[in-house]
Amino acid sequence: MQKALAIKLLVIGVIAFVLLIPLGLIADKIYERNQYLQSAKDSVAQSWTGAQELMGPILVIPYIATDYVDVWNKDGSLKQKKEVIKQKQVFINPETLIIKSQVENDIRYKGIYKVPVYTADFDVSGTFDVQRIQDQLRDIQASADKVELLPAYLFSTVSDPRGINSIPSLQWLNQAIKFMPGSMFERNEEGIHAFVPDFTNNTLSALGFSYQVTLRGMESLSFIPTGIESQVSVASDWPHPEFTGKFLPVQHSISEDGYSATWKTTSFANNISEKVVGCAKGECSGLLFSGFGTKHIETVDVYQQSDRALKYGILFIGLTFISFFIFEVVKRLPIHAIQYTLVGFANAIFYLLLVSLSEHLAFGLSYAIASVACIALLMFYLSYVLKGVKLSLLYSGLLSVLYLCLYMIISSEDLAFLMGSLLTFVILIVVMVATRNIDWYDVGDRASAVSFASKGEKVE
Repeated sequence: MQKALAIKLLVIGVIAFVLLIPLGLIADKIYERNQYLQSAKDSVAQSWTGAQELMGPILVIPYIATDYVDVWNKDGSLKQKKEVIKQKQVFINPETLIIKSQVENDIRYKGIYKVPVYTADFDVSGTFDVQRIQDQLRDIQASADKVELLPAYLFSTVSDPRGINSIPSLQWLNQAIKFMPGSMFERNEEGIHAFVPDFTNNTLSALGFSYQVTLRGMESLSFIPTGIESQVSVASDWPHPEFTGKFLPVQHSISEDGYSATWKTTSFANNISEKVVGCAKGECSGLLFSGFGTKHIETVDVYQQSDRALKYGILFIGLTFISFFIFEVVKRLPIHAIQYTLVGFANAIFYLLLVSLSEHLAFGLSYAIASVACIALLMFYLSYVLKGVKLSLLYSGLLSVLYLCLYMIISSEDLAFLMGSLLTFVILIVVMVATRNIDWYDVGDRASAVSFASKGEKVE
């Protein structure tokens, strides 16, 4: 006598499984639209700039080293002096370095997509240790038989020089020196450099420098500070930063109005001096991968939120079918498989409406419109399926609560998984409590009786 009940449950399960197909198609559509957003960002980056990374500054002392070596002729009978000339350079990093950055954000549009960009003002200052410079100069003079010093210069690199808004000026020994384009750094020629006047006879204990530069960028901003002691500060009106790289800020403050962060590093932590010396010899990987910074993210954008909501799609469809089946059992209302299917499709269409509306309206408003539209449709349809307005209103009210809970879950940044787990557990409790007194054997007998009666057979 339980065969009819088993068939009924099997049919409901098959319908739920089939409804995974439209949910999967909607998931593919969300992925596709997200790829369009990435393409829009790439397009904006081509005309604006991409992510920016600021490295430096580094003082470079280039020189020509000449050595005279003994060379024998082919038969070894005559020894001659041969001149070997090599062009070399020495990198010197600052003793102290302070970088202050103020970042202002803006929005660029590519079709219907909004792409956040920024303009950052950098105030860079610091000192070079004169004693270290003198020691390096003595080492240079002792490194070859003859040494010719070339003009020294200061350089700094950026990721995309198109973002440099104005020509910066270097303040060096009370002189203003215009930077020139290009870093003259083999590993990254994008940047700026300035030739500095002769400082070999300077009697100061430290050489101070400073300059200001403005950079346009998009999404992320990072630094490779080269000072033995470095301090980097960033302030921005972006409310959702993600701190990245080798070091986290020692101080930070985040609010709806923006954030501020300060990093402090020393050579004990990052071994920066050895990395700079190694880079002068061609080994720059240690230096180039020692950066840190911040990324301006949208913690839960419309596609992430839609994808989160879609992950609960099968749960919503399952709850719909369970509630239908309970109504069918308790109120003895026969509900056809086609009616199950139509209600399931209505729940699936909600996600498609949500994605399409959220590309043009605020996500909260889009969610409200999509959920109200689907609930109103189901309320109208179920008033006929459940043979009454009261049951339809009850079901629609329960569905409204579920949609509200789902919105709270997908809007949460840190508690989404916990809230989703608790919602699933609470739903299980409600279903078990609501069905605790149902005699499923009796339900199976009645289902079989209905099945026999529909075939015109007599039931004892």
